Amino acid sequence: MAGLRERQKEDRQNRILRAAHDLFIESGYERTTVEAIAEVAQVSGVTVHNYYGTKSNVLLALVTESDRQLVARIDAELADRRLRLNDLVLQFAAVIRDHALANLDKALWRQVIAASVIEAASPFGRAYHALDSQLALALVRQIEALQVHGAVPAAASAKDLGNVLFHIQNTRFIQFISVPEMTDAEAHARLEADLGALLAV
Repeated sequence: MAGLRERQKEDRQNRILRAAHDLFIESGYERTTVEAIAEVAQVSGVTVHNYYGTKSNVLLALVTESDRQLVARIDAELADRRLRLNDLVLQFAAVIRDHALANLDKALWRQVIAASVIEAASPFGRAYHALDSQLALALVRQIEALQVHGAVPAAASAKDLGNVLFHIQNTRFIQFISVPEMTDAEAHARLEADLGALLAV
């Protein structure tokens, strides 16, 4: 029976997240209510509150689920060991931007950033930030692979280097989603200039 209850709970959570995604895209974050999410998901508003507490947490849970797929995508797509470090980080950032906008628009991503600060102490806020750490580790793994092939000095700390470069690209990602008119090409060029300045030293 416990297995059945767990499957039923997982099904309800999946329905809630699918409903929330569709409503956020169609109606926008502000106009979407927990009650509307519950109605589309065919559960009660109390069920949504019991699972997630707030609409912000629903949004964070939605993004966290998507980001799990992103970690696997990064590992699969950034496997060219002939890359220079600059190019690795630029490709890493491009995959993140592409994945982000394939799932949510910039306006919703601005809500995600706000929710990640407001709900930082909630289980969903912690899970979101833990996924950020996993993304940074994905970049570290790629840098370690470049070290094996001699593209990055073996004496460099892949962990420290990966974390620093992740935070730089993350800052540019936040700028990208914060400025509605900024194009993907502009975001790429700004990060490329950052890396050129940093890695030329």
